[in-house]
Amino acid sequence: MKEKIKRLIMPLLGWLGIFFLVVMLAFEALPLLSNTALGTFRLMTRQRVLEQRVVKNVMVLAYRTDQDEHAEAINELQTTLPVWEKVQRGLQDGDTTLGISPNLPSDIKLLLIQAQPDCVYLDTAAHQILAHPASVDPVQLSIVLQHDQPYYLAMAQANDLLQERIQNAAKIYFSIELGIGIALMSIWMVFLFSFRSLDKRSKS
Repeated sequence: MKEKIKRLIMPLLGWLGIFFLVVMLAFEALPLLSNTALGTFRLMTRQRVLEQRVVKNVMVLAYRTDQDEHAEAINELQTTLPVWEKVQRGLQDGDTTLGISPNLPSDIKLLLIQAQPDCVYLDTAAHQILAHPASVDPVQLSIVLQHDQPYYLAMAQANDLLQERIQNAAKIYFSIELGIGIALMSIWMVFLFSFRSLDKRSKS
């Protein structure tokens, strides 16, 4: 009777071991799925760099007199603003071409919503200055300076939150994978022990 039970349990343990092995392999692939989050994190980090580049070039047009510096600042604004705007729209609504999910965590979404008015003011003022680079409007310059820091801080907070989420997810994946690995080893040890026990009894 005991041998019959063991003969029934052994295939079950075998299939259970295969199941856990498949699950473990799936968890090995999970970090690849988080590439979207990592890509969003990098883009969010770059947004602050781009915004600072916009502010720097606005300051060059406002306070520097060298024509070569003006030409370089105009060129940088013309190339930076479209990239900054596209990524900011992607962070708000999602963008598959950039790899940004529309389903960002709600707390991160809230910070992005808070940063949006500052982004709009900065963007509008920068375009106004770019349209008339030879004589920078003090009002537009004031708008840029007023909304620079609030935007930067909100984006930095959103970036830090996303980084924390990614790190927490990595810890959870590791813990689950470790648990599955231990369970898999235990099953195979029971399977091997049962097989040897049956083999000895059959020989005797």
